[in-house]
Amino acid sequence: MLENLTNFHALLSDDAQASASQALLSLSSQLLRDHPASNASCLDLASQALFHALSNLLQASGSQTPSFGPQQQEPKVLETALEALPLIQTGLLLGSSTMEESTVTVVSSVLSTTLSRCDKASLPHASFHLLQPRGLNVTFPSSSALEPVLSQHPQVQVQVASFAFNPFRHLDGKPINRTASIALMASEESIGVHNLAEEIEIGLSAEASPEAPHTHLTGNVRNFDIVVNITSVEDALLVSVESSTVVQITLHLGLQPEPNKNSSLLNTTLPSSGWQEEGIYTWVIPPEELQHHGLGTYYISAEVAPLSQGPWNLSIHTIISGCYYWSSQHQAWRSDGCRVGSQSTLHSTQCLCNHLTFFGCVALVLPHLIDLHNTAKLLSTVGQNPSGLALLSSLLLGYGAALVWAQWRQRTDVKKVKVTILADNEATACFPYLVQVFTGYRRGAGTSAKVILTLYGAEGRSEPHLLQHPQGPSFERGGRDAFLLATQKSLGNLHAIRLWHDSTGPIPSWFVRRLVVCDLPAKKKWHFLCDSWLAADLDDGHVDKVFAAASERDLLSFRYQFWSGLVDKLTQEHLWLSVVTCSPWSPFTRVQRLSCCLALLCCTFLINIMFWRKEAGSRSPEAGPFMVTWHELLVSVETAIFLMPVSLLISHIFQLVQPPAPKPPAASPELLQTVMPPKQVMPLTRVKQELEETLGFLYKNSLCQCRAMDKFPGTSEQVPELVAALCDLIESHLQHQKDLEGPPQERRFNLHSYLSHVLDDLGTQLGSLDLCSFPNPYDHLHAVDQLRRVQQHLEQQQAQPWPSTEGPGSPTGPRSELSSFPLEDPEKERPPFSHCLPGRFSFACWLTVGSISLVSAFFTVLYSLEMSRDEAGHWAVNILLSVLQNIFVMQPLKVLALTFLFSLLHKRELWKDKGQEQQLWWALGLVTARGLQLEAYGQRDWADPAYRPPALQPMVQPKERALKDKKLYSLIREIAVQLVFLAVLMVLSYTERSPNEFYFNNALQRTFTSHLEDILTPEELYGWIRVILLPGLHGNSEGLAMDGNSFLVGSVRLRQIRATGAPPKPGPAFLPLQEGKQGPTASWGPPAAGGRGQASAWVFQNESTLQEYPIWGKFALYPGSGYLANLGRNKSYAWRTLRYLERNNWLDKSTRVVFIEFVVYNANVNLFCAVTLILEANGIGALFSKSELQILRLYPDLQLVLQFICAQITFLLLILYYIFVQGRQLKQQKWKYFSSKRNLLDASTILISVAAIGLYAKRRVLTEGILKQHRQDRNKFISFYEMVEVDSALTYLIAFLVALTTIKLWNLLRLNPRMHLITQTLQKAWDEVLGFLLTLLVLLVGYAIVCNLMFGWSVDDYKTFFHSAVTIVGLLIGIFNYEEVIAVDPVFGAVLIVTSVISMVFVIINLFVSALLTTFSREMKAAKASKEESMLQLIQLKISTLFGIKKQPPFPAASRKEPQD
Repeated sequence: MLENLTNFHALLSDDAQASASQALLSLSSQLLRDHPASNASCLDLASQALFHALSNLLQASGSQTPSFGPQQQEPKVLETALEALPLIQTGLLLGSSTMEESTVTVVSSVLSTTLSRCDKASLPHASFHLLQPRGLNVTFPSSSALEPVLSQHPQVQVQVASFAFNPFRHLDGKPINRTASIALMASEESIGVHNLAEEIEIGLSAEASPEAPHTHLTGNVRNFDIVVNITSVEDALLVSVESSTVVQITLHLGLQPEPNKNSSLLNTTLPSSGWQEEGIYTWVIPPEELQHHGLGTYYISAEVAPLSQGPWNLSIHTIISGCYYWSSQHQAWRSDGCRVGSQSTLHSTQCLCNHLTFFGCVALVLPHLIDLHNTAKLLSTVGQNPSGLALLSSLLLGYGAALVWAQWRQRTDVKKVKVTILADNEATACFPYLVQVFTGYRRGAGTSAKVILTLYGAEGRSEPHLLQHPQGPSFERGGRDAFLLATQKSLGNLHAIRLWHDSTGPIPSWFVRRLVVCDLPAKKKWHFLCDSWLAADLDDGHVDKVFAAASERDLLSFRYQFWSGLVDKLTQEHLWLSVVTCSPWSPFTRVQRLSCCLALLCCTFLINIMFWRKEAGSRSPEAGPFMVTWHELLVSVETAIFLMPVSLLISHIFQLVQPPAPKPPAASPELLQTVMPPKQVMPLTRVKQELEETLGFLYKNSLCQCRAMDKFPGTSEQVPELVAALCDLIESHLQHQKDLEGPPQERRFNLHSYLSHVLDDLGTQLGSLDLCSFPNPYDHLHAVDQLRRVQQHLEQQQAQPWPSTEGPGSPTGPRSELSSFPLEDPEKERPPFSHCLPGRFSFACWLTVGSISLVSAFFTVLYSLEMSRDEAGHWAVNILLSVLQNIFVMQPLKVLALTFLFSLLHKRELWKDKGQEQQLWWALGLVTARGLQLEAYGQRDWADPAYRPPALQPMVQPKERALKDKKLYSLIREIAVQLVFLAVLMVLSYTERSPNEFYFNNALQRTFTSHLEDILTPEELYGWIRVILLPGLHGNSEGLAMDGNSFLVGSVRLRQIRATGAPPKPGPAFLPLQEGKQGPTASWGPPAAGGRGQASAWVFQNESTLQEYPIWGKFALYPGSGYLANLGRNKSYAWRTLRYLERNNWLDKSTRVVFIEFVVYNANVNLFCAVTLILEANGIGALFSKSELQILRLYPDLQLVLQFICAQITFLLLILYYIFVQGRQLKQQKWKYFSSKRNLLDASTILISVAAIGLYAKRRVLTEGILKQHRQDRNKFISFYEMVEVDSALTYLIAFLVALTTIKLWNLLRLNPRMHLITQTLQKAWDEVLGFLLTLLVLLVGYAIVCNLMFGWSVDDYKTFFHSAVTIVGLLIGIFNYEEVIAVDPVFGAVLIVTSVISMVFVIINLFVSALLTTFSREMKAAKASKEESMLQLIQLKISTLFGIKKQPPFPAASRKEPQD
């Protein structure tokens, strides 16, 4: 009971541990009194239970952080628990045997013990060993040293214990990492052993640490120094030298560098007594020698003298090691009476002590430095191992080539850092706007066309302006272009812009990310989020688009911040990628980034080679020319972690210095030309142009939510028609605004104000015209009235009260809906820390980067020269992994994590590049400082067609496109979730399956079911058991099946069910045996003929007693009751039992069925197999056999346990997600939910998944129960029948779930009508299909009945109606054995075959196929583009816009001038 209670050690509280320790001590004290040595078996079981309870208590004490409060219960708990240890050990020794001398070993996960009885002759020089949980070796001294102890106690018990961890670590902070207990007992009392003349040798071993810091030397190095920093004088210092050949090493310890024989404190020569085992030399410096000189730095000088020819390899470690014992009086670890022995090594500490108690040791590996006396000699070995130098030389050559390219790109980038005053600014313009255009990074994002921009504000719009640099290219991929645009009057608050280009040049397509427009006098700015293609062969095919100003909600949305921030960070902050993709506006230049990459790469080499250690004693088989081990992956991960702070320092060092200001651009002579006067335009033409421009602006503006958008204005040239179309658009927009809930937005208020100004201007211009000169003056008058009426509606809309205002005509509304933002002061845009490091200190950054590179490269070469060729090759693989991790893992993860964090915080300023903003303001300041007046810029070619927007074309409505996008994203998300769900199901299905299941099943079939079908009588059954079953089960080894390849789990059981009353008739559906009755004779054999062990074979046991379930046989369903006979676990017992049963006729004519049941386990493939062999008697005097073998996996595969757990967690999360989604749909749709087949499919998936989870939980519970029963009694038969049924049901459910998931996935992937054509065809032809299926079913049933009646008595395929029906179905698909039918009845058999083939194959099936083909052909002709087809086109459109894939024209493109001709 105590063992079971302490099994959950993680849940034991402090009080529970204290109570359990008291109960443990009390039970241990009563152990020997209540269970004397005469009852050895009970004593052993009780002692083992208490031993495991003690282990659980120690594990609970070691795994939890103590919180015992002021009473300090921790010492009492440990003292009480460990006080019970010697009593439990005594019980284990007494309960195991009654011999005078015996040895007992008990092992657990945290505590192991070995016990032995010794006397005066056997104890001296006796050794005791333990391998788990920590290696322990104890050797006692000679008989003369033990005479004081053995003279008083001639017979003693030796108790040795090893602990997995330090049980006193919460009481004393000393880093004891290996603990053991040694004691002598006599008459159940402890013997005190103190001050022995000779010391007891205690060896405490630990696991090898291949990552321990050490130095590896190769070649002809004869002298070297080791620098050691001593931080404790209580422990001994060990210098361990491992050599590949026989060498002699002289070591000198001193306080000054390079100690020699005269100036050193201690000297030694290794080996002191010839060649030591495994080539390991150890120099132990006792703590007494170190205490005289105190803490500090010590120097060890070494001289190597080879004793054999050839090269050698040396590996040097410095270790701090100490031996301690636990003092109960002082509650601390003490070292008096214990010292470190000379045979201590890196992996084992030899402690020599003169007393017995709890012992522990400290073993810490100290890092040290190697100072080679002659570096030139080391460099002279470059020819033997040139890997490091060749790698660095290649790196420097690559850096030189990249540096030339970076300098060329940098000179080009300098010319791009400028603000261009637009040449087409009006001469009288005095309101400047700073326009920043950001081009995207997609493939082919740059353009060579002429880009035109128009600004729209609340007070009016600007003239179209050509955005172009007079010198150099414009709008390059990933570029940032800045222009100074001027207007004659202030436009007020901007609400939209209009962009178009003339599609000229070799690359006219353009992907624009965003625009930022700054009103310099008003100190305001607006953001316009575009993320759109202006291209005739990409996206929607439009080159003229209107973009509304972004509100604060749009800018702070997670989607925009994450994706835009990710692009900016990845192209600017990824140190390696930014060498190519960095912006010219960034003060962190390409040359600086490239130099930082070189320094970072050199640091990677150095840190990696410092952590690189050869795996001691491991030789993995060669798998090919390139192989990556876990050791190399681990070292690469450690290198990446330690390199992270260095990477942050190097990548930001140049950004701490204020960048130099950009140079002023040279004046362009083209800008100083005379102003071209505008061409005179007729008033009516001007009105028509204004109407067309306004119509195009409203039709493309997403702010204009119009209900009459389907009324495309077309290409009308009459002013009244244009006015009517404009008024309809505005009226529809105003009507839609009335239906909207919530406060109005600033953008819509500015739009209404702009429309009011436009209508007023149009009305004034139309009123000033001479209407009498027009053929239809009334139409123009009506147009003027329409404009005035719409203008009044706009004024009424603007007169409505606003939630909050800053003044008349300036609404603000909610802050999240504001689109104008204050312009920051340029003085505040200075990069951080620029005031700390002026620009003249940039040389310090270059000096730092250069020093890091050179120092890292130098020490990398020295470290590489210490390696062998093989180690250098493995190191090259490791350094490649580290570099790839930094480029493709660490840097992207850093960018992704920072972007995700800042996006969640909704802080745009956190990832904003202030250095680029400062460069922009400096460039703008240089332009204004040169005194260039805007009057000097007035070059505008009014006749250039690029200034006129393209003709208005129909376009997809924004709301319709948004709905399609939403549906597309929902479908893609559902498909992705379904794919993940299917992948998880596959992992869960095949993780517990193995190809070995087939081979294991096949081997068992050949072993145990051979000649089983030949058994006809009980006598033959007895013979088969002797000849086949028992040799197959036991072979030559007891308890091992199949010649020792499998274990027999429990015993083999024979179970028979006897018939009641008259002999059973053939073919019953159930056995006529009532539950609980014992038949005609309860004991038909002589019980006295055998011993007591066989008496139970004659006693009937019901299902409740056996806890069994009914089993299906060939002829009936048999209950789980019956008469049992166990054949045991060994061959001799099985032979005796079988002979007894045969002699007493245990099987006779009343036997209805016999079950032979057993379970085997193959540890090689980790599989169980539950074997059930059934022999049934159906009343004709013969036995019919049936075998059932079910493969089970009860123990998880340790190699796949992590993947299995991850798949289980993912499966549970996906099921919860499905339950949430379907529950929400059920709540919304209510009873209509069940009318959808798709919903029923989803609900079925959820129900089956929940059932599978329940079965899996039940299987885990059954597994634990079965294994627990087997551990308690290994000789008892354990029934696996329920486990088999649950496992089979779980397998079927998962298989059915995979099928449903696949069907659902196919249903989701019907993006094109052709993929859904099969379903449509079946739906259309369902009536015809149903008729043919019914006809085919009737014929099938008729032929099955006829064949069963005619051939069922002689042909096995027709023995039952079911078998006959299966055979007829096989006939339809061509699987039919006509010879056996013809042999029985040649005439009638031939008639049946011919008529069945003609009626079912040639007639019905052909008509069925023809009906489907007819419907299929009709559906193919009637197929039209559906929503799914549009969805597929939308996916193709998204992919093409993402990767810049242009549309292929269906016909060769004609010349642009052809229509004009």
